[in-house]
Amino acid sequence: MRVFTEIQKFDQWWLKLLMFLVFGTTFVPIILSYSDVAPDELNSFLLTVIPVALITVAVSTSIFFIKLKTKIDESGIHYGFWPFQKNLRTAYWHEIDSCYVRKYKPITEFGGWGYKFSLKNQGKVYNTKGNMGVQIVFKNSTRTLVGTQKPEEAQRMIDKFTSKATLL
Repeated sequence: MRVFTEIQKFDQWWLKLLMFLVFGTTFVPIILSYSDVAPDELNSFLLTVIPVALITVAVSTSIFFIKLKTKIDESGIHYGFWPFQKNLRTAYWHEIDSCYVRKYKPITEFGGWGYKFSLKNQGKVYNTKGNMGVQIVFKNSTRTLVGTQKPEEAQRMIDKFTSKATLL
């Protein structure tokens, strides 16, 4: 049985540029001010800047290790952000009222990318980039949108598992 799998990362050029700017605005002032620190104030200076530098590096680089994993198979649609969700969430086919690939507006519908809740009653979103996603409407009327960079392939798998022949 064929299975759709996709792994996406936050690897956009503008995000890399933003992280470079964050590093610059953190480390350039530290480097420039180091020579002006009096010897008797060096310990307190280092105790202040080292945690700031470590937190900046940790937060800025960790975003590049986050992965949005998606899998569509005979049991349903599995999705989640690794490492936060080691076990993917599953939308089982019997829980789904409708499911389809659609174009969406990440900023105006959900406030951007990542794991978000819609301000316009669109439900939850899991996305890393782009504007295409698998819209899942559950039988209890809740909604989840999972971003995809492979919309045609995802729609083919959804059609395969939601066709009447498969449901019988």
